[in-house]
Amino acid sequence: MDNITGISTLEDDGNPSRRPQGSSVSGEGRQPDAFNSFLFWRSPLPDISEELELLPVESPMEPDLSAVPKSCLASRDIEKVLQSLQGHLDDPDVQAQVEVLSAALRAAELDSSPQEEDKQPIEEPEPTTCTACPNTEEEAHSEQTAPSEDPIPENETSVSNDSVQEEEDTMNEEEEEQCRVQDVVPQPLLDQYLSMTDPVRAQTVDTEITKHCAYSLPGVALTLGRQNWHFLKDTYETLAADVQWKVRRTLAFSIHELAVILGDKLTAADLVPIFNGFLKDLDEVRIGVLKHLYDFLKLLHADMRRDYLYQLQEFLTTDNIRNWRFRYELAEQLILILELYSPKDIYDYLRVIALTLCSDKVSEVRWISFKLIVAILRKFYSNGETELGINFINELIVQFRHSNKWVGRQAFAFICQAVVQEECMPAEQFVAHLLPSLLSLASDPVPNVRVLLAKALKQTLLETAYFTSLGHPHLEAVEKTVQAMQLDRDQDVRFFSATEPKRPLNSSTSLEQSVD
Repeated sequence: MDNITGISTLEDDGNPSRRPQGSSVSGEGRQPDAFNSFLFWRSPLPDISEELELLPVESPMEPDLSAVPKSCLASRDIEKVLQSLQGHLDDPDVQAQVEVLSAALRAAELDSSPQEEDKQPIEEPEPTTCTACPNTEEEAHSEQTAPSEDPIPENETSVSNDSVQEEEDTMNEEEEEQCRVQDVVPQPLLDQYLSMTDPVRAQTVDTEITKHCAYSLPGVALTLGRQNWHFLKDTYETLAADVQWKVRRTLAFSIHELAVILGDKLTAADLVPIFNGFLKDLDEVRIGVLKHLYDFLKLLHADMRRDYLYQLQEFLTTDNIRNWRFRYELAEQLILILELYSPKDIYDYLRVIALTLCSDKVSEVRWISFKLIVAILRKFYSNGETELGINFINELIVQFRHSNKWVGRQAFAFICQAVVQEECMPAEQFVAHLLPSLLSLASDPVPNVRVLLAKALKQTLLETAYFTSLGHPHLEAVEKTVQAMQLDRDQDVRFFSATEPKRPLNSSTSLEQSVD
């Protein structure tokens, strides 16, 4: 009611110039409670322009200073009412009143500004002060700066801060929304693909729908591009944890292709943990990782790649010991992996695996392992690590030449024959460290060992340019061994040591063909 009384006081402040013609102080012609009702301030808003036009306008030649204090009083009264209403802005009716009073205040300021501009050219240079209102200029200045001291700017500042925060949140939401939207393929089609991992679909559509989803995932990732990988990340993790080993096996066989599509950063962040999980899975899943082990490791950084040196030996352990193809695949991958590591790392970690595979019970695994031995020796000597090469050769002599089993001694003859064929080490090193141990097999009690020695000497060693050159110091020792084997008690030994090869074998001939 105090606010309403203030408004009534403002409307009827005893100034006859503010009343329209034909009206009286008692409010003749009006309803007595018209201004006391909130409905008066609702739209349509009252038009106060007529009242403002009735204000006396002084002549420019005869300035009347009495008009200045009335204008000052009117503005001050309106501002006082606005200040009193600030604490009730929650009420819609009060807000409507504030809007009306603000419009009236602006109209009063606009009406007074032209009058001041007209007075300025005529007035003396010295600023005139109002005698009725001392310190008018100071009050006018205070009136202009009043809004900055009023509680309104504080509310406006808080509102502006909230609006800025809302704008930032809106921008973040828009960016997230853009991340959720892609324009490569129709979104409904992508949603249908992502829903293939739903267990309900497996019961209603196809029991192997998740396997089909896993099979197609690299193609979908290639189509969407690595910038849209976030659409497929959750689906890929769901498939990698699927209970069906066929689904995980499908992902294991294609993880290297997906790594090429995603690049090294996304591979290290999202694929390496899944790859590590596949390494500890069933053999049916591990074989998929093992077949493309080199392709995956070469995409990793050197420090992360080195961590897998400790895990490669775990591939020697399988669920079924008769799964010799698993060890065969390991030997093939190790031959390729040698280029990814330094000679020191190879000697410390891969050397032991290679020696173990050379003693495997399955001949196919041993054959491929001999090639791995040759590749390791080539790695040592091509990088100038002669000492590592000699140490490795000494281990070969101890483990295979002096083996208690004839298969081990036969393996030593195979290794020497492969070293000569592939020329993986200098001939001088071969003559100094391997040839004496190789020639000593001529007295081996097992005919199969002597047969393979005869083949290695006659079909491989004596066909190289190094031994066929005139004046070779070790040529005489080789020829004496061959002549002694031509008199061997075993017929096969005599045959392979005396018969000339039907066709010369070059360095590219495989080890299997030379044995045949």
